[in-house]
Amino acid sequence: MPTLSIEPDPQFTILSRWYALYVRSRYEKRTHSELQQLGVESFLPLIEEIHCWSDRKKRVEEPMFRGYVFVHSDLRNKVSILQTEGVVRFVGIRNYPSPIPDDEINWVRILAKSPDAVKREEEFEPGEWVRILVGPFQGVQGFVTMVKGMAKVVVSIPSIGRAVSIQVPIEFVEKVGEEVAVLS
Repeated sequence: MPTLSIEPDPQFTILSRWYALYVRSRYEKRTHSELQQLGVESFLPLIEEIHCWSDRKKRVEEPMFRGYVFVHSDLRNKVSILQTEGVVRFVGIRNYPSPIPDDEINWVRILAKSPDAVKREEEFEPGEWVRILVGPFQGVQGFVTMVKGMAKVVVSIPSIGRAVSIQVPIEFVEKVGEEVAVLS
C-alpha cells in the first residue's frame, strides 16, 4: 500500500514575524513575563523615568509604549498568545495581525538601549525629515520638532501608531528629502 507523504509547500510556510499586542493598562511587564514563560519571544522596551513624591524621588522603569508588548512568533501561536493574561488583541486590521518590519523593531531596540538624550542646537525647520548618522541612534529617521526652544527628533513606529522623541547633537543629523524618508 502506498504511503502518503505530506510535505509543506515552501510558499505556505508560516514564518515568525514581529507583531504588536495591545495589552491591558499597567499589565505590560506581567504580560511580557508570562509570554516568556510560555516560550514566546517577547520584547518590552523600557525607559527609565524619575517619579517624584512629596517625600522622595525614585527611578522607575516604565514601558516605552504604554499598552503594547511586541512578540516574535508565527500565527499558529495566535490563540495561546491571546489567552495570555493581560493581552487584549493583536494590533492589526479586521482581526488580522499586522506584521511589524524588522527595521522598526531594531529602531525601538536602539532607542531602548539609549535612554539618555543629549541637548543640541537646532538648525532645522520643524517638520523636516532627518536621519541620524552616528551614535546609538544611527540610521533612525524621524522629523524635527521644537519643545521649549530645544529641538527634538520624533521617531514614529507606524505599526502601532506611536512615537518617541530623542535629542542628539546637531552634527549627528542630516536632512532627508521627503521622497527618501521611509516609515514602512
